[in-house]
Amino acid sequence: MITPGFFGFYNAHRGLVATQNALNTVSHNISNANTEGYSRQRVDLEAYTPYTTPNMSQLIGGQLGQGPWVQQVTRSRDVFLDAQFRQSSGTLGLDTAIRDALQQVEGVLTEPSVSGINTAIQNFFDSSQELSLHPESMAVRANYIQQAIDMVNVFQQQGLQLSDLRRNLVGDPAVAASLDTSKLAISVNDVNTLLGNIAAINRSIISVKVSGAQPNDLMDQRDKLLDDLSKLVDIDVTNYDNGQIDLTIGGQVMIRSADQIESLEVVVNPNAPPGPPIPTYDDVPAFVQTVNGGVVLNNGAGAEITAGSIKGISDMGGNDPNLSTVRGVLEKLDTLLDTIVTQVNLLQQAGRDITGALGPPDIFFNDPALNPTETLNLFHWRVTQSVITDPGEVAAAIDDATAPGGFAGVGDGRNALNMAQLRDQTFAALGTTFVDYFNGITSKLGIDTRSYQNTSSSQEGLVQAVDQRRQSVSGVNVDEEMIDMLRYQRAFEATSKTIQMFDDVVKTILSLT
Repeated sequence: MITPGFFGFYNAHRGLVATQNALNTVSHNISNANTEGYSRQRVDLEAYTPYTTPNMSQLIGGQLGQGPWVQQVTRSRDVFLDAQFRQSSGTLGLDTAIRDALQQVEGVLTEPSVSGINTAIQNFFDSSQELSLHPESMAVRANYIQQAIDMVNVFQQQGLQLSDLRRNLVGDPAVAASLDTSKLAISVNDVNTLLGNIAAINRSIISVKVSGAQPNDLMDQRDKLLDDLSKLVDIDVTNYDNGQIDLTIGGQVMIRSADQIESLEVVVNPNAPPGPPIPTYDDVPAFVQTVNGGVVLNNGAGAEITAGSIKGISDMGGNDPNLSTVRGVLEKLDTLLDTIVTQVNLLQQAGRDITGALGPPDIFFNDPALNPTETLNLFHWRVTQSVITDPGEVAAAIDDATAPGGFAGVGDGRNALNMAQLRDQTFAALGTTFVDYFNGITSKLGIDTRSYQNTSSSQEGLVQAVDQRRQSVSGVNVDEEMIDMLRYQRAFEATSKTIQMFDDVVKTILSLT
């Protein structure tokens, strides 16, 4: 059997097509060298099915090759590095969210400061000391009342700022509209948007796969969305050979192949009966739950979101006793102010005012109408109006059983001295003095802030290291692409030369005939 005359043309043609596709792929790589999430692509060449001549008249002892063909265009990707990167990103998202919120709490307390709570407490007890020395002076008494007003105002101003911060993080059951505008709700909406986009890309991947092609760019887009999603919540991705994935969050299936099974929503904690594992809305104001199944993923009952910025926001908006959460700091300030005003009022009730009257009105009054949307006593204390109007009602004198009528005179400042000495006493509710208790709050806050600053910085370095390893596999190296370009260019030129040679041979044969 004689070999077909145009056999070489066919081989060369396949060679031209293969090298042209390879050059197109190199060009695609170079063009996307700076595209975030792009994976380097490679052309897998394979020898075409050889030409077989199974008869006695064949002129050669083996099969004739028919040149190359493009088996597939693959992308360079390591799913294990992807999983490691996403796990690290989730931890970074958690640490960063907590760090940012802690820094905001620090910014509210602004300690040390001439206008902060510590200074206000000191000024109030300094005025008590001065009152003990000059109880007959109405100016000194007026200054004492003003310092009391200033102290309560500073507590409440900073408390309201902290309350606003918490409302911005996770919403407030008392302010329904705050739930939709909270950072938690916005982040959950971002999760749902990403889930919808991932499911849509999965459907496109299926369509391309059915046609027999490899949807490399679509899979890159999906991986980029998965990377973004891992910063918000911890995800578990199962990859299949057909290019499809299953995706779960907190143990709940969100995406199965091309179908989005679930999404997330934020709802107000219904304040179910307190006790493990159900928290009150003072501890967890908002629940993150699945829309269809209604499974709560942040109530401490299992099936939890354990990483990502949503976890960090939820933690700082909750009441973790091991962390300087916004609510935790508020409750400690509430305990501190409650203790101060209660102890001062007890002494006020036991003393005598400037006229010698026993048990004048309390200096501090708890008014539920003040800041009614707030639940803590911190927001309801104010100085009694009658004491503001008449500073003479301050009980600077003690009830002296040895003095006529129990009153030693307008110059008696012993009860005011007792009030001043409260500053250095230890109280069971605090376990220490007023100032030391507040310093403990700010110290713990500072320690937590520095800790999460260091942790987030270290985690960011880890994420970058993992990403660098990932880029070493999937990233585009322009120098390598230039080498491949030259290699395929030379192959293209050589194949073109082969076609030219066969053309000359055919012309010669035709001229002979």
